[in-house]
Amino acid sequence: MRGSPPWRALSRGFLPCLLALLALLGAAGCAESRTAPELLSVVDVVPREVDLGDRIEILGTNLPTAEAKEAVVTFRGTLRRPGQAPLTGQSIEIDGAQVSSTKISLMFSEGLQARFAGRGDDAVHTTFHGDVIVEIPATAQGTLPVNGTVRGVTMDFLPPTPRRAVIEARTKEGARALAFFGIEVAAESPPAGGLVVTGVRDGSPAAQAGLQRGDVITSFEGVKVLSKGDVIPSGHERRSAVGIRRGAAALPEIALSTEGFHASAPTDLLGAGIILGIAAAIILLFMAPTAGIITWVERRVSARMQSRIGPNRAGPQGFLVWVADGIKSIMKEDVIPAESDKALFRLAPYLVFVGVSATFVVMPFGQYLIAADLDIGILFVIAVTSLVTIGLMTGGWASNNKWSLLGGIRSAAQIISYEIPGAVAIVCIVMMTGSLRLQDIIGAQGGTGASFLDVGGWPWHWFVFRNPITFALFFLYFTTALAEGNRAPFDLPEAESELVAGYSTEYSGMRYLFFFFAEWANVFVMCGIASALFLGGWQIPGVSPAQQEASFGLQLVGVFLFLLKSWALVFVVIWIRWTLPRVRIDQMMNLCWKWFVPLSFVAFLLTALWMVIGVSKTVQLVISVVTFAVWAYLFIHFIRRVQHNLREAKVALHLNPFL
Repeated sequence: MRGSPPWRALSRGFLPCLLALLALLGAAGCAESRTAPELLSVVDVVPREVDLGDRIEILGTNLPTAEAKEAVVTFRGTLRRPGQAPLTGQSIEIDGAQVSSTKISLMFSEGLQARFAGRGDDAVHTTFHGDVIVEIPATAQGTLPVNGTVRGVTMDFLPPTPRRAVIEARTKEGARALAFFGIEVAAESPPAGGLVVTGVRDGSPAAQAGLQRGDVITSFEGVKVLSKGDVIPSGHERRSAVGIRRGAAALPEIALSTEGFHASAPTDLLGAGIILGIAAAIILLFMAPTAGIITWVERRVSARMQSRIGPNRAGPQGFLVWVADGIKSIMKEDVIPAESDKALFRLAPYLVFVGVSATFVVMPFGQYLIAADLDIGILFVIAVTSLVTIGLMTGGWASNNKWSLLGGIRSAAQIISYEIPGAVAIVCIVMMTGSLRLQDIIGAQGGTGASFLDVGGWPWHWFVFRNPITFALFFLYFTTALAEGNRAPFDLPEAESELVAGYSTEYSGMRYLFFFFAEWANVFVMCGIASALFLGGWQIPGVSPAQQEASFGLQLVGVFLFLLKSWALVFVVIWIRWTLPRVRIDQMMNLCWKWFVPLSFVAFLLTALWMVIGVSKTVQLVISVVTFAVWAYLFIHFIRRVQHNLREAKVALHLNPFL
């Protein structure tokens, strides 16, 4: 058998490879032919220093306005920020730029400002070095997009104005860096920006680099210098490049050695540490004593209602009984059931405790006495208190006890159900205020100063008396808060007569105390939030917020009034507990879903209608005064009925609470 000729075997292997190679080259050629050609004549980008609201324009000639109305602009290059490593290889694409015959323009919006300069307190003056590419997309099928590039662009993007503390921290860090380099600068900067050198220390890094008195520092590590806060070494380079202008001439950049310079802690970490310290102080110095004192007040009030003596041994009038209870609970044995889920069993009390204690961070005790004045303060309160539901449910499940599990399920069903009407009541107040910030809600409960009746936080300015709708919303919110806090007559999750203490049955020692510690603290939380939402908070009747701000004494009076209103509501909560019997679980759920939820949505619609219609200030003041007068009449009538019942029962009335 004869073999095939060598050329025939070679052709069998060579021809497929050749065809594949030609196909690849053809595809590459087609692909190359589809790329956008450089046909746009763009020459410059203005302005070179951009702030929020400015219009960025890419100047050009004979731009194709007939084919397209919008273009895509891409900034491709490096972003340099003071004290940070350069961000290389950045590509920021912006679509929707407007095209005219001589320019392509786009608005520098908040979104672009965040992309270039950063967000929040991290936003900082940023210098861009790179190319600006403009592409006009294809307008018809089969046509190609066209583009143009402005190369070697340097632009400065200014951040939103940060908080004063952040500005001062950055300025202080820049001044420290200048002192390290041995540079003294003038207090005022030239109109074109930069820092004027007024002195150079002998032997310093600046003197070694040749910097002289009278020079102007124009850039630092690629960032245009506008203030001392821009002269912060990034720490990623051993030498910092500094741009210098001497007289009218720009000199080549000099290099300053940064060896031995150590950056300070970031300002955001410092701020976070301060907030955490304030929050810890509030929890340890206010929350813990408040929860303990409420237990003493509740025992004394309940004893007086039942003609008992109450605690009178530990401390004067038994005041230190809560301290004794805490010491006893700490010393008791911490028993964990063998069949329980030990990790979740340990975690549950802390979830409940954290959910309640976190609310004290945004509690507005005074006009400026607040740990964290969040823009979403009331939303934060609603969110963190949801941890209480998770903690109670976790404790009931992890105990591996059917009564504990039933208590946890009851708690979850009760809290989630009553959160709906309570949240709707809060939304109505937010709707009338236009803000989720607790301080704004309190500030909205003051007058305009048009007359004596319209100055400061008089009671008829409070939201509870604003109109009949908010008057009903106050009682709706207060009742739902009682149910969410597992307070009698809604304390079904821990009903000892049927569940043997419910979710906390298997707990002992300090873990057992944490559940009730959170409950007692929650009493003050619900009363404090009610005071802020409906009762004017720290507002002083007849005193405007500006007058209160100018006087430290009035600030203290505002704190006193906030605490007075809150403790008055705490007394009402205790009063209700020792007056009304516990309801059945079906009655409690029917009350929520058949009455409170529909009524809350009706109140929501009426509030929306009230805001849409709008009333004059005079009519609003008349309605508020009339609502307050009706409440005052009902309150006086209630006091008279109590006096009448006491006379008929011939009960000795002791007004001294320390008897």
